Amino acid sequence: MNSKWCLLKESDGTRGANGKKKVYEIVIDGSIVRTSWGMAEKTRRQHSSQYFATESAARQFAFNKRYEKLAKGYELAYAV
Repeated sequence: MNSKWCLLKESDGTRGANGKKKVYEIVIDGSIVRTSWGMAEKTRRQHSSQYFATESAARQFAFNKRYEKLAKGYELAYAV
């Protein structure tokens, strides 16, 4: 079962992008978790893929990452 979360946050300006929106996407694809992040205004973003032994482990990691971002001030834009 695939899932995708898109989280948004307005930059606080600590890295020179004050007022810009930051986006963080988490995609669960079986036992793989793909994340991408960067400025919402730009199409090019950084990305990472992590591989897990089980789908359950991947889901747990993704849920933890989602809650970590929510704790840092990101808001859930949408979930699929």
